[in-house]
Amino acid sequence: MTDDETPVLIVGGSLAGLASALFLARHGVRPLLVERHPEISAHPRAQAASPRTMELLDAIGLGDRVRAAETPNAQYGDILQVRSLAGDELGRFDGPFRHDTHGVSRTGWTLIGQDRLEPILRAEAERLGADIRFGTELVRYTQDADGVSAVVRGADGAERTVRAGYLIAADGHRSPIRSGLGIGTTGRGTFGRQMIILFRADLDQYVAGRKFFLCFVSNPEVHGVLGQLGAAGTELWCLAPSLRPEDGHQEYPPERCVALVRAAVGVPDLPVTVTDASSWEIAARVADRFRERRVFLVGDSAHVMPPTGGFGGNLGIQDAHNLAWKLALVLRGAAAPGLLDSYERERLPIAGFTVEQGVIRYLQRSGLDPEVAARHHPEATVLFGHRYRSAAVLTEDDDPAVVEDPRQASGRPGTRAAYLPLRLGDREVSLADLADRDFLLVAAPGGQAWLDAPADVPLARYLVGSDLADDGQFPARYGVGDTGAVLIRPDGFVAWRATELAEDPAATLRAVLGRLLGHPATA
Repeated sequence: MTDDETPVLIVGGSLAGLASALFLARHGVRPLLVERHPEISAHPRAQAASPRTMELLDAIGLGDRVRAAETPNAQYGDILQVRSLAGDELGRFDGPFRHDTHGVSRTGWTLIGQDRLEPILRAEAERLGADIRFGTELVRYTQDADGVSAVVRGADGAERTVRAGYLIAADGHRSPIRSGLGIGTTGRGTFGRQMIILFRADLDQYVAGRKFFLCFVSNPEVHGVLGQLGAAGTELWCLAPSLRPEDGHQEYPPERCVALVRAAVGVPDLPVTVTDASSWEIAARVADRFRERRVFLVGDSAHVMPPTGGFGGNLGIQDAHNLAWKLALVLRGAAAPGLLDSYERERLPIAGFTVEQGVIRYLQRSGLDPEVAARHHPEATVLFGHRYRSAAVLTEDDDPAVVEDPRQASGRPGTRAAYLPLRLGDREVSLADLADRDFLLVAAPGGQAWLDAPADVPLARYLVGSDLADDGQFPARYGVGDTGAVLIRPDGFVAWRATELAEDPAATLRAVLGRLLGHPATA
């Protein structure tokens, strides 16, 4: 007897796990998520949603809700640098998340802590039908040719059996699931440890009216970052001090945390109430594999990187987005199971690239040697320049490059749909906004015959110049002629393009979709 059945069991309820539940539910798949902690963590950890993450959230209607929940003082953006909050001010500089997107996207960073973003993801996932159970842990599981059998334990100690089609491991950087599968990791290893102390204190007189998003503190007793978590007057703050690698994983008693806070503020007798404290490893590692049969690794279970640049949590959200539409098509029978092989083929190289970019930015604090500096890519490339090579893309060349400069987007298959201002009715949109649950077929002004061709899977169809108003840039930006067309995947990446109208558009489109979805015999 099985207590619960679900198409997908997700283990881990942080950013990547909750994003997995949300995107699956958006595709009509009702997953079961279990998280051993009783509630969402109060620690902010990841500090910002990247422009690419915001594109994904805009496409599903969550973007404005996320922007409205930004961290207090986010509008200031600046970083204050001090010996202590009450002591010498050393300087002020632009924050790391106010960069120009160089016309690559119509949205920018949203300065929202993980503690504020995760509840939004959870609420929307549950609204769409996801079954999310905090205070529930995975005890054990096995997988066979047809699915996964698991045992989970609730907070009351009662165990339940679960039968799932697939399992998503979003269980963190120490990932017992990854370890149990014998999947190793490679990378530069550990750089240090980071701690977050949540505390309450009246710091208004030491802020002294200064406006800043974060405050970097550096003195002989503490090196770290101060940030205000609550609205003005709530006295809720956090301190993230850097720890030495040799300190290892250890508990910091309240009195030690109070001493660190007082040193950061520069007031030896400051009244402080510590509400919570935890630490984690700053490291750079990528799993050797992202899949073992019916188990998939997402987020920190698949890759960890230094926090510099804000890439880590966002990369996990994008893992979830890449995997969700593929699982949904396979579970519906619209695609062959082989489509799922493309998840590792696409995401593992991108993880390796992004981890390296995070490391390079981390090392900039102490200076870069020329060899490392030569591998530095601009932020726009790290966020938007991903290039996939897999069976889920009909590539046109043998170029092995993992990324391209999105400021000079090619429109070729495997790249994110290039940003182009368009108008749909009375609103401005981009193709990223329109890529949601279905494949998206966009034809140049003379390509109406592409849109008239029948398809075996749902297709959103738009004719540029008619359905979508533009200024004539579409053909050039996407490398097609006036009768050409572009097929965009549900994750906003170009799957295929035709430079001109085919002799038989219906047969061509049917063949293309058959190859992409693993059904070439039906083409």
